[in-house]
Amino acid sequence: MRAMNFLLDPPPALAGASGASGKRTPPAGAADRAVQPSSFLERLDRWFWRQQVREREAYLSGAQDIFELEERIRRLERSVGSRYY
Repeated sequence: MRAMNFLLDPPPALAGASGASGKRTPPAGAADRAVQPSSFLERLDRWFWRQQVREREAYLSGAQDIFELEERIRRLERSVGSRYY
């Protein structure tokens, strides 16, 4: 079972299903979506996701060395979701 990382996983509209061979196959109903344009909410969701990825990449690119980069990655991984004390 794969752990879900909500901040790194693309929205379902962007994520394609991949088979065991690693080839990307279109998700079920992809032909229907190709005919219909994306809804406003789907486009907004994709835009927010792209913004989040850009912010994360900018934060990680500010690291001075590999040790700081690893610390920033750990800090991001720990901050996902809510904290339990």
